[in-house]
Amino acid sequence: MHTTDTYIKYVVIDDDDIDRVAIESEAQKFSFLHKTGVFTNPIEALEIISHKEPDVIFLDIEMPGISGIEFLKQKKITTALVVMITSHPEFALEGYEHNVFDYLLKPISTERFSRCILRVRDFFDMRGKSFAFDNGQEKNSIIIKQGHDKFKIAVPDILFIEAMKDYTRITTATKQYLVLTTFHAMLERLPAETFVRIHRSYAVNKNKVDAVQKNKIQIRSYELPVGKMYKHAFDLPG
Repeated sequence: MHTTDTYIKYVVIDDDDIDRVAIESEAQKFSFLHKTGVFTNPIEALEIISHKEPDVIFLDIEMPGISGIEFLKQKKITTALVVMITSHPEFALEGYEHNVFDYLLKPISTERFSRCILRVRDFFDMRGKSFAFDNGQEKNSIIIKQGHDKFKIAVPDILFIEAMKDYTRITTATKQYLVLTTFHAMLERLPAETFVRIHRSYAVNKNKVDAVQKNKIQIRSYELPVGKMYKHAFDLPG
């Protein structure tokens, strides 16, 4: 059982009974997750989404009538994090264009679900203590601020950066920072010769990589996934 001070409400939208039960079963392992509703299509879920404002929506992509992608295009979801559920990884690319937080491939594995939920928890835990960019930036540092307090992060100290909806998480050896800026904007501020994209949600400092495997990269205690589109970054087999 995983515990945290964060209370996270979720909704499941999936037309497949087995997949809905699988998500609920995995979610029950996390005491901070609280089910708000389960639906077979997005239209049914609209009232709950608008009135009870869930924090996370597990959204199936392939549904009859209106697909998850079509639903996202209608901009009905504003504040909730969207986790896509799909049997086809190619749908993830289009989903990221609509600012989804993460995606899970069917059949859903316990390990992958756990990794997704811990990212969700980290996001909500850190969001209230997030930083903004300071106007005065330096060549070898990222300067961020909270109110009137400024903090300087030396670029060589950054292990990796991670996309988290409208935010980017910066991880160093000693601390993590959630910064209100997009992943792309953050990546543009970092030296291209040092930071390499390995996933739609991750870029790593090449100088900090400890081990490279087929589908993941090890940096200290962190294991980061390598997306199929980015295997060329470390000459990994397809």
